[in-house]
Amino acid sequence: MRVILTGAAVVVLVAAICLMRPAWVANLDDGACDVLTGLVSRGALSGQVTIVEIDEASLAQFGRWPWPRDFLGLLVRRIVARGAATVVLDTMMVEEDRGKPAAQAPEGRAASGTATNDEVLAAILTGTPVVAGYAFLFDGATGNPSRCNLQPLPLVVTSPGESRGRGFFHASGALCSVPQISKAAASEGFLNAAPDSDGKLRRVPLVMEYGGRQYPSLALAAFNVHQRASAMQLRLDAREASQLRVGNQVVPLEGPSLMRLRFRGPRRTFHYVSVASVLSDRGPLEMLRGKIAIIGGSALGLRSSVVTPVDPLFPDVEVQATAIDNLLKGDSFQRPAGFHSWELLLALVVGLAATFLMVLVRSWWSALIVLGTAAGTWAGCVLLLSRTGLLFSPLPVTATLACNLPVVALLNYMLEKRRAERVEMQLVSEQQNTRDVQRVSESRYQRLVENINDAIIVDDAEGRLVFANRRFREWFGLQGKDIREVILEDCIAPDWRATVRRQHSRRISGERLPDHFEYEGIRSDGTRIWIEALVTNVEEDGRIIGTQSALRDITERKQIEAQYLQSQKMESIGRLAGGIAHDFNNLLTVINGYSDRLLGERLDDSEYQADLKEIRAAGERATELTRNLLTFSRKQLAQPKALDLNVLVAETEKMFGQLIGEDVELIANLSPELGQILSDSSQLHQILMNLLVNARDAMPRGGKVVIETKNVEADEDFLRQHPDFEPGSYVYLGVTDSGTGMSDHVKRHLFEPFFTTKEPGKGTGLGLATIYGIVQQNAGRIEVTSKLDVGTTFHIYLPRVTAERPAQGVPNGPVPILRGSGTILVVEDQEAVRRYIRAVLEDSGYRVLQAANGPDALALAEQFAGTIDLLVTDIVLPFMNGRELAEKLKAARPRMRVLFTSGYAAETMGSFGIIADDLVYLPKPFHPQKLTAKVREA
Repeated sequence: MRVILTGAAVVVLVAAICLMRPAWVANLDDGACDVLTGLVSRGALSGQVTIVEIDEASLAQFGRWPWPRDFLGLLVRRIVARGAATVVLDTMMVEEDRGKPAAQAPEGRAASGTATNDEVLAAILTGTPVVAGYAFLFDGATGNPSRCNLQPLPLVVTSPGESRGRGFFHASGALCSVPQISKAAASEGFLNAAPDSDGKLRRVPLVMEYGGRQYPSLALAAFNVHQRASAMQLRLDAREASQLRVGNQVVPLEGPSLMRLRFRGPRRTFHYVSVASVLSDRGPLEMLRGKIAIIGGSALGLRSSVVTPVDPLFPDVEVQATAIDNLLKGDSFQRPAGFHSWELLLALVVGLAATFLMVLVRSWWSALIVLGTAAGTWAGCVLLLSRTGLLFSPLPVTATLACNLPVVALLNYMLEKRRAERVEMQLVSEQQNTRDVQRVSESRYQRLVENINDAIIVDDAEGRLVFANRRFREWFGLQGKDIREVILEDCIAPDWRATVRRQHSRRISGERLPDHFEYEGIRSDGTRIWIEALVTNVEEDGRIIGTQSALRDITERKQIEAQYLQSQKMESIGRLAGGIAHDFNNLLTVINGYSDRLLGERLDDSEYQADLKEIRAAGERATELTRNLLTFSRKQLAQPKALDLNVLVAETEKMFGQLIGEDVELIANLSPELGQILSDSSQLHQILMNLLVNARDAMPRGGKVVIETKNVEADEDFLRQHPDFEPGSYVYLGVTDSGTGMSDHVKRHLFEPFFTTKEPGKGTGLGLATIYGIVQQNAGRIEVTSKLDVGTTFHIYLPRVTAERPAQGVPNGPVPILRGSGTILVVEDQEAVRRYIRAVLEDSGYRVLQAANGPDALALAEQFAGTIDLLVTDIVLPFMNGRELAEKLKAARPRMRVLFTSGYAAETMGSFGIIADDLVYLPKPFHPQKLTAKVREA
């Protein structure tokens, strides 16, 4: 009962605040209504309103504002002549223009030496459907405005009792033009509109009272003239003007003769025509034919805002255009005064009902129902507004539910907590006697249970721990804690909790399940361990009251299994990548080679140069992709030598400092006593470049990258944490970024080729795969630690060496096509590659013999009586590999030299008994210059 009374008090308090409507509540209410009108206000325009804009181009062409009155008359006449049904002069002419007419008098009237510009404009407006704008001042405004001789409006006011006049929008005075123009206009209007306290314009007055007479707004006057209504009728109720009738059309009002605007779009929603285009007869005629043309704009740069065509307080001339369009469509919004009472009543009813519901249904369903009620209120208000135009604010109901829900929920929680505490105290008291009886027998088994290497736990039907031995407490940091306050789920990794909970529930319900079960646990420091559980039921009086489990830490076994599976998968992918790269290299040898030949032969043929260069560039990109595949598969020929990793990191800072951007801080923590490694410097540069590029992409808003080097000894403690390492000395390279991190799913597939999280076209997915291949090729290890929104660290361990291995000299730089003489035997199983090699060598002056395999080559050499100076052979051939062929031919021709080619490299050649250090080797693909240079070298 106390909860219900407290909730009811909160509901009444919120309703009272809404009833008093302080300024901040009024602003919130206006904001809620703005949301509703913003959702519903879109719709089609009437298509009958066009704005003739006094824009910058017109001011530049016809001079600064104000323009002469006869010039305005010419503009009005041009607009009417182009078919406009009504012209609205949304301008203020404060001072009378006493000047002479312009040299070019308006059409249809001769220039008069005595007539002023005002008289010329007045003559043009006579009998023309024109509405002239006035600016009225509000009640309480300062200043001494000039008086106007305004024409009365044919308006009939009906009101009950003595409330006549209370609902009008009152003005204290008016700013007007000269009497001639005022009398010539068909009607009068006003330009002012009152924004709300927050400065937003939501409503405009349609009728105002001044000097005992009623006058229309500019929009209402234009609508009245356009509709040719004979009379207008304003109906007043006890508090305000409630309805306006123009001819047969009824316009609902809100407040003191105000109409709520229905903005149908952003700025410049209506059709705009420049004054300059109208006077120069440019632009389509249908923009004005049969339309209400509003003349207005913003004459920027004038010394006084009073003489600008548009009052600077308002958005611009589109406010009047919107009001006219709403009147033409007859679909403006309305919020009657009585609605506020209905809103408060609904808030009281809904708030009290929600209080009873949350007290009776003490679960999350009650909160969901309350939230659904609030959402339904908003949806109902949107539906009511879209169907009827009635604006019903959802703020009172929403505020009542928002304040009531946490209060009642907190009180319910406190009551439930007290009840649970009393029940728990009773349970503890009842169990105390049982513990005394069981203490002797428990101590008998305690030593056994506490001293075994596995963890043993007992939990109840709800999953709360009843017992846990010392090993379990050590695993999860529970020393000194009451184990009865621990829930088993707190020691289980989040992604396994639902599975373990489901298994526990099924076992408690009596369902037969396997005794063995594996899952991941999570320690207090966040590290995970794999647990193998042997679970049995705990029964009492034939009823399952819990389970007991023997838990074993199998993390090391799981790591070894995962590493073995990962190694198998990566090895299989590497073999596949190497095979694909070998076949691609044969194809690219032909594509790139013939492209180079054609480029060399067609130097003056501009018609084909661009196409050939595109083909050659595509071939080079494919060559780079194939080289990455070979690196990943550890089949790329490297030139290792003893290197200082600190020197490479320093070079990388210089090379890639600008690459990562100024918003990324690059820090190098280098060990001065760092040992040397045996590796290829270009491969290590590639590793650092790929890691830095990935780090930069992971930090779109900038951050920090730390490169660290140090010596690491794989001792007993290290090998316990890294079971796949071999004992020895390593050099450590770590690259850490403060970027977005990665999920466990991404880490599992991180080093797979073509796996990428970047957008299509932003990455090939070979960067990290290439790094993996290089590290494996150098007998090293790579590991990754990462957390989402924290950052990523790549750990690379490379074997440390003490003696430097001399590197083989490899010629660098471009090699020209060299000519020579002699006989060359080419053995290649791919016919296209064979034809390409023969063509290049014959063009260079050599005599070429060719064969498709080893036996054919032996037969050809036996039949050829001359000298064979060089054997060019692929390593992998059908029937006989290149090494066997070379040995047999050199036995008969010892002076013959050998040049090996292959799409594979180091690892494959080693399997055929070929070592890169003792041969002349040309990797595929190769261009003509490289081929002739290698032939000369051999």
